[in-house]
Amino acid sequence: STDFGALLKQAVNSVNEQQQAAATLSDKFERGQPGIDVGQVMVAMQKANLSFQAATQVRNKLVSAYQDIMNMPL
Repeated sequence: STDFGALLKQAVNSVNEQQQAAATLSDKFERGQPGIDVGQVMVAMQKANLSFQAATQVRNKLVSAYQDIMNMPL
């Protein structure tokens, strides 16, 4: 059996890791570190943005489902 809370925590941690990786790559590019080009930075930032948007949409659906359940008559 899979624990929903653990899956949710894992998803949030994954989004956080992608955002940190994009920020680190961007910082290295800004400092002029060799071997890092603007394409890599842009792809990393887009991946982080998409994962954040997906997590936000999942959260919105969960909140909506919770509200629907709470509004059901007994």
